[in-house]
Amino acid sequence: MNPATAEALVIVDELVRCGVTDVVLAPGSRSTPLALALAAAEARGDLMLHVRLDERSAAYCALGISRVNGIPAVVVTTSGTAAVNLHPAVVEADESSVPLVLLTADRPPRLRDVGANQTIHQATVFGSDVRLALDLSPAVREAGQVGYWRSSVARAVAVSTDALRPGPVHLNVAFDEPLVPTDDDAWIEELDGRPDGRPWTADARLVAGMSTPLDDVLGALLDEPVVPARGLIVLGDHQDPEAIELIDELAEALGWPVVSEPTGNGAGCTTSLSHAPLLLADDAFADAHVPDLVITVGRVGLNRSVLRMISRADLHLAVDTRREWSDPTRSADIVLATVPLPPEESEYDEEWLESWQRADVLAAAAVETALASDDDVLTGMHVARVTAALVPDGGLLFLGASWPVRHVGSFAANTVQDAVILGNRGTSGIDGCVSTAWGAAAALQRNGGAGAIALMGDQTFLYDTNGLLAPADEERPDLVIVVSDNDGGGIFSSLEQGSAVPPSMFERVFGNPLGIDLVELADSLSTPAVAVYSLADLEQAIDDALGAGGVRIVVARTCDRAAEAAMLDSVQNAVSSALESA
Repeated sequence: MNPATAEALVIVDELVRCGVTDVVLAPGSRSTPLALALAAAEARGDLMLHVRLDERSAAYCALGISRVNGIPAVVVTTSGTAAVNLHPAVVEADESSVPLVLLTADRPPRLRDVGANQTIHQATVFGSDVRLALDLSPAVREAGQVGYWRSSVARAVAVSTDALRPGPVHLNVAFDEPLVPTDDDAWIEELDGRPDGRPWTADARLVAGMSTPLDDVLGALLDEPVVPARGLIVLGDHQDPEAIELIDELAEALGWPVVSEPTGNGAGCTTSLSHAPLLLADDAFADAHVPDLVITVGRVGLNRSVLRMISRADLHLAVDTRREWSDPTRSADIVLATVPLPPEESEYDEEWLESWQRADVLAAAAVETALASDDDVLTGMHVARVTAALVPDGGLLFLGASWPVRHVGSFAANTVQDAVILGNRGTSGIDGCVSTAWGAAAALQRNGGAGAIALMGDQTFLYDTNGLLAPADEERPDLVIVVSDNDGGGIFSSLEQGSAVPPSMFERVFGNPLGIDLVELADSLSTPAVAVYSLADLEQAIDDALGAGGVRIVVARTCDRAAEAAMLDSVQNAVSSALESA
């Protein structure tokens, strides 16, 4: 089966699963895969297909159906000005809060801006008049496509029917040739969706706007909603401090481990693990600990090993109030607005939690031994552990992107319990971190909070040194900025680029060493700074800076990036060996 045919079949099937009953089609060539899939669905009795010559008329026809039914009708067009002709009806749907799904076929992106026939920038053609616009990448013959297509359709329909603000949404789908079915009916993965004809992701944010027992939530998905014994809670970046208490209560009641990213602030949860990313990076441990149910809270995605585990769970409940709910693995079965309450009935397996906790203890011992193997080597991992340990109670730890936030998550996860951890995790950029930390520290301390520490890499610091340029008469917060300085983009050394790219080329385009003396730079910006080269000096320097007050810089000169990556590998190997010998 060619990719265009496979994608169209899946899209139409998922629309039906999401409750769509009517589709209005304006004939065209690029939309051929969709037209054929719709005709087949009509023949099966899955939906009612309406065909109109004029795209503007088609859109208004769909609008009328949606207004009466309260269910979004779908209007399908080919590419080019055909899509533009939907706009008047889109504006009406927007102003009248009528659910509507615009499904426009498009040419592949490679044909844009080269004068290709019937090709325009149609992915954003409706601007702010739609609630959501998704530009789907052209289908390719690789695993993961079905989840991508189905979750995109489910999200679009959910946004269109939002209880507080329904309206039009836009799905732009680029189809590459061939546009008609080929003789081969095979695809590299199953095209089927969720069991029992349910949507890929059910939107229960409004229904579950108030906390609901977990077994009641599962009742929306399963005929026999029994909460399984083998579960996992993953806490990502979020803005709901009340969620922590609910998570702790739920995890304790079920006997489930909690994996918290640093800015999830879940260190105080009774069953929170300290080294989960390292545990789950061990294949044998991960294979033996695949949960039957995983609950994610907030924006998750810091560690690949944790994401892989989320995608492997049989059921995935995502908790997120935002319209753009977090589901990077595209595996969520249902999305809720709040953390569920403990169930009235559930299975319980004492060995499940104990096995995670035993492994966590073994990992902790392995980490201590590996990091202490060479006292003369200072790595970002050492810096993260020392920095997290010195955050004042009632204070703040701000974490820059890249290695620092990951090092805290893997090596100091439960260290900070009486302070707030923040970071720019929305897009995980290295820009603006100095300024964000400054503003957060100032706001916290205006309200009686304690001192603040920010931990970031040298490139992150360099990117926003202008954040230190405040007027001389402006009050400074008590903020210590700890810079883990390995002269370049250290994280790339541990990613695919580190082993796949020749060293000289790697340094040129990934390592990017600038050789800047950060202490001299800070001094030039009238900000006190000191450089340290050992753990003992680092601890003393942070203590001194906290005691002195104001904004101060501590530059931790770590080992070279290749040695740091090697040390990280040795730590992971030590953890795996400890787990294997247990």
